[in-house]
Amino acid sequence: MKEDGFANDKNRSHADGDLLVVREGGILRLTLNRPQRRNALTDAVLLGLRDELAAASKDTTLRAVILTGAGDKAFCAGADLTPGDTPFQPDFARLTLPMADLMRAAHDCHVPIIGRINGVCMAGGMGLFGLCDMAIAVDDARFGMPEVKVGIFPMQILVVLRDLIPPRFLNEMCMTGKPIDAATAFSIGLLNKVVPAAELDAAVDSLVQDLLAVSPMANRRGKYALRAVEAMAFPERVAFTETAISAMIQTQDAREGLAAFNEKRPPQWKNR
Repeated sequence: MKEDGFANDKNRSHADGDLLVVREGGILRLTLNRPQRRNALTDAVLLGLRDELAAASKDTTLRAVILTGAGDKAFCAGADLTPGDTPFQPDFARLTLPMADLMRAAHDCHVPIIGRINGVCMAGGMGLFGLCDMAIAVDDARFGMPEVKVGIFPMQILVVLRDLIPPRFLNEMCMTGKPIDAATAFSIGLLNKVVPAAELDAAVDSLVQDLLAVSPMANRRGKYALRAVEAMAFPERVAFTETAISAMIQTQDAREGLAAFNEKRPPQWKNR
């Protein structure tokens, strides 16, 4: 049973079609749909993503979220720099900014998020990329933070990138604005896989199938734990995880998984 109203509409959109949402079984696909602008971000798109991830976190039937861009040129080129509804013209009457709201929603989302990186990934696009738990990119993708070239610095997205990118690479990318290619991104651990464009969908689907094969309850609890221990000191981490594993082994999925292992059969997950 679906637990949130957002999940009841199989296909929908936000921001006048600039963000497409497709639900197929337990998979939610979010597509930035501004290929003519290299899928550049507006506030409306950011808030649409926020709403979708917030809803996804409440839907225990979801197994994975795929985040991608329309077309074959760009995943996301960052904020739209043209006048209008863009992150570069913030409404200071708001207590929070759309990108920050999105990062909070993604951090609290217990569903695995897969980045399908189909091309250029720059600036705010790197922020979206950093929100993903796993990512697969085409071999001609490029990754960069060119904000210094327009007189600013990638402040907000550092929140999600500082623990993903090795410090020397992060410093160079932020301070020079120079991008890196997909091979380099893979070599420093930013990507799970790099594939030719023709193989991108198959590679993403293979990863999705791997997620569908394991306990959804274990992944939800596990992702929650991964986020929870980030800010803890070592003693608190040990105390938290010893309590978490004690609770987890009491779940139906844990009992089913152990039974299936001993009986040499595929598990039938109960999702509880």
